[in-house]
Amino acid sequence: MTGKLIWGKDVGIIWIVAGSGISFVNENELDEVRTIEEGFKKAYSEDLKGTIEAVNKLRDFAFQLIHLEADAENELDLKALIISIGDIARVASETKMEQACIVSCRALGDITLEAAGQKREPLAIKALSVIGNLALEFAGRRLDAAAKGAAESLGDCGKNASKMEMETLISLSEIYLMQVVLKSMEKGLPFAGIAATGFLGEVGVASAKQAIETSTLEAAVILEDLGNAAIRENSESHAKAVIEALENLGAAVSQREMKNVIVQIAWSLEILRVLTLEQGLKGACFAAKAALESVSTTGLLDEAQNLERIREIKEFHSLILKKR
Repeated sequence: MTGKLIWGKDVGIIWIVAGSGISFVNENELDEVRTIEEGFKKAYSEDLKGTIEAVNKLRDFAFQLIHLEADAENELDLKALIISIGDIARVASETKMEQACIVSCRALGDITLEAAGQKREPLAIKALSVIGNLALEFAGRRLDAAAKGAAESLGDCGKNASKMEMETLISLSEIYLMQVVLKSMEKGLPFAGIAATGFLGEVGVASAKQAIETSTLEAAVILEDLGNAAIRENSESHAKAVIEALENLGAAVSQREMKNVIVQIAWSLEILRVLTLEQGLKGACFAAKAALESVSTTGLLDEAQNLERIREIKEFHSLILKKR
């Protein structure tokens, strides 16, 4: 399937262009092309069942290719399939078929993890990036269920990447989840942002269980920033979601005795407690106080007050937020 795929909505065909002519392809490649064409047709005609069937078939094609020799042609073919699934999902979002959007992100998540499991990290990163961009587009279009579904796929990828100790994928999933929360708050979505906050916390917990301190600390720092944003927006529901995620992360971190992360979480909860108190968000303030009391900082108070430690945390905080 080398070359460039060109799909014409009006004429309903796909050409595979190689240079100035049309390439010859085998039957399997033609089947992939036909499925891409069918996926676009079904999405434009608002055929939910047909769109989902096409996306799942493209997912299966991708799985087959992932297990073949990883040469340049194979890489190009896989990227074409990943991009096609993403583009079909975009068409589905235009026609408000949120279930097709969710299935598309789930398929891309499966491809991400399969590629990661086969040590094909560039492909895994590509597929995960498509999910992240789709999640932001869905939120931008105020498709709450679709954005929530995409966030769930990001969370699943992050958690499984933690088990495989693939820190690039973990970090990418955390950053995209942060962006989904912020976009959801901006667009006033009632569910996607709160769900994405929970998924971000779960990625942090998964990293803590694998003793991946950098990824765990990154999750804590991002959660603090999201809490600050929620308080600025006077969104108590989002603030409480952040506090709950930090509390759960604190419990996981305490079991692993990650002192730096415990300090960061305690710091974050105290900041959020003070800010919610100032804003009059009584429910969130009470939740932050209770969460802070539950985080075990025994023997760490001197460390928390140590100026050098605080400086290091601030520098890390600044580095993480630059990824936005």
